[in-house]
Amino acid sequence: MWPRRPQDRRREQRGSVTLFMVAMLAVLMGSSAFVVDLGLQRVARADMQALADLVALDLARQLDGRTVAQLAPVLDAALTESLERNASSVGEDPEIEYEVGVVGDEGFEPIDAGVPSAVSVVAETDVDFAFAAVTGNDSGAAAREAAAEASSTACFRLGTFVAAIRAADSTVLAPLNDLLGVNLDLVSYRGLADADLTLAQIAATSVFGSPEGLLSSSITYSNLVLAMIEALQAEGGNSLAIQALGSVLSSTVTATVGSIMLADALHVAPTDRAAMEVGLDVLDIVGSARLADGQHFLGVPNIQAHVPGVGFQFTGGINLVSAAELACGVPNSPDAHADIAQLDGSVGVTFTNMPSLNIAGLGTLQTPKGTGTLQISAGNGTGQLIAPPQVHCGANTVADPTTMSVGVTTGLASYQLRSDVSVAADVKLTDLLGLGLTSVLTNLLGNILTLGSKISLEVEVELRVGANATAGSGRADLRIPPNDETPVSTGSSIHLDAAAIVPTVKSVKLNGKNAQLAGVTAVTNLIVQALVTTGKGFVEKTLTPLIANINQQFIGPVARMIGLRLAGADVYAVGATCARPRLVG
Repeated sequence: MWPRRPQDRRREQRGSVTLFMVAMLAVLMGSSAFVVDLGLQRVARADMQALADLVALDLARQLDGRTVAQLAPVLDAALTESLERNASSVGEDPEIEYEVGVVGDEGFEPIDAGVPSAVSVVAETDVDFAFAAVTGNDSGAAAREAAAEASSTACFRLGTFVAAIRAADSTVLAPLNDLLGVNLDLVSYRGLADADLTLAQIAATSVFGSPEGLLSSSITYSNLVLAMIEALQAEGGNSLAIQALGSVLSSTVTATVGSIMLADALHVAPTDRAAMEVGLDVLDIVGSARLADGQHFLGVPNIQAHVPGVGFQFTGGINLVSAAELACGVPNSPDAHADIAQLDGSVGVTFTNMPSLNIAGLGTLQTPKGTGTLQISAGNGTGQLIAPPQVHCGANTVADPTTMSVGVTTGLASYQLRSDVSVAADVKLTDLLGLGLTSVLTNLLGNILTLGSKISLEVEVELRVGANATAGSGRADLRIPPNDETPVSTGSSIHLDAAAIVPTVKSVKLNGKNAQLAGVTAVTNLIVQALVTTGKGFVEKTLTPLIANINQQFIGPVARMIGLRLAGADVYAVGATCARPRLVG
C-alpha cells in the first residue's frame, strides 16, 4: 500500500475543532447561567438580610412598655414606613412578616400577650432567572430573618452636690472649698451647678478624643477639669462656671490629686451612647471625680467657736469617701450600679476649764478633766437600677413622667458624740452618811470612825448622744418630675440631738477604792443631774453649743452637700432613653 499523504490526514480532521468549540460553548453557557442567576439570588439574599435587620430595628424602637394589643396598629404603621424608606432591593416586592416576643436563654421567644421587648422579622422575595431556558428554573427564593431587642437606659444619682447649692445653703461652702481646694463663693458654685455638660462633649475635646480615652483609662484630675473648660467654651457656655473651673484647675489640691479612674466615680460605660448624651451638672462631675481616689480627708472647722470649755486641739479626722454618685445603664446591669457616698472616721476633743458642780447635800465638786470623741460611720450602701418595673420614658410632665426604680441597700451606720467627764472632790463624811452610804463606806473602807472628816470622791460619767442604724434595703421609685430636683430619701437625716443625751456612770471611787455602782446611786444620781440639768450644767453650757456647731458647721453641711443620710441616701433621677434597639439574631 502506498503511504498516506499529509494532506489526506488533514482532510480527515477537518471539523473536529468546531465540534469541540460547540461542546465548550454549551458548558460555558450553562455555567454562566448558573453564575449569573445564582449570583443574583445571592445579592437578593444579602438585600433581604439588610432589609430584615433594618425593619427589625425600626420596629424594636416602638417597644416602649406597651402591650402586644396596644402595639399591633403601631407596628403595622411602622412596618409600612420602614419598607418605604428601604425600597431598593433586588427581586420582586419583598414580603415581610414579624412577630413580637422576648429574648430568653434559647434566643427569641414569641408571645401573644403581655409586654414584648423584642421583635423577629422575616424578609422574603423572588428573583427572576435570566437563563431560565438553560437552567430550567424560572425564579429563585431569597429569605432572611433578623431579631432585635429594645432596651432602656436610665441614669440616677445617689446624693448630690447640686441640691444644697440650689437650695441656697451657704453652709456647704466650707466643705466644698475644702474638697476642691479653692475658696469660691456661693455665686461661683451656683454657676457650676447650673452648667450642664454631657460626657460625650467632654470625651470629644482635644484632651481625651474619645469616650474610651475618658472612661476606660487612667486620667488626671487636672486634665478632666481642663476638658470641661474646653467643652464649655466650645458651646459658648456659662462664664461663671468657666471662671470657677479655672480656679479649681489652678488650686494646689488639683495638682496633688494625680491619676484617677473616672469610671470609679461615674459608672457609665463608654459604649452606652445614650448615657453619654445625658446632661450632667458640672459641679456633680467635678465634685464626684475629686473623690475618685477613694478618700478625702475633711479638716475640722472652728467647731469650738463660742463654746466654753472646749480646747483648740483636735485629733483624728473625718474621711469623705465616694466610689460613685452617678450610674447609667440598662436595668439590672453592672453599669447601672452606684455606691453611696460615705463619711467615716473620728475626731477627738479635749474639754478644758470645765465648770464646777454645786450640788445640794455634797457641796462644790470639781470637774478636773473631760474628753470627747465624735465618731461617724455612715454609708456602705449601694444603688442598683432595677426592672421590673420597666423604665418608662414619658414626656417629663406631671401627667406623663419618666419613671425608673432603684434598689437601695445599706449597711450598718453609726453617728455619735461621746463625752467622758471626771468629777472629783473631797466630800464631807457626814454628807455621805446623810445620803445613806454608811454600810457602803463600812464594807469598802472599814471602821468609819477612823476615816476622818472627809472622803475623796471620784466619779467617771459617760455622756453619749447619737444613733445607730441597722442594715436595710428598699426601693426608690423615681419620677421626672419631680425627682430630678427633689430626691426620694432613704434612711434618716444626720444630726445630733442634745435632748437625747444618755448619761452612764462608768465608775465610782471612794478614797481610791472602786465602789459597787448599785450601792452609790444616791450620790451618782445627784452628780448626773447636775451635769445634764438646765442652768449651768456641763451639757447645757458645753455640749449643747458644741453639738449645734457640729450640726451646722461640720458634719451637717457635708451630709447635705453629698445628699448623705444615716443608713440611706438621697436618690435622684437624671434621665432615661427608652427603646434603643440592638440586633440579637
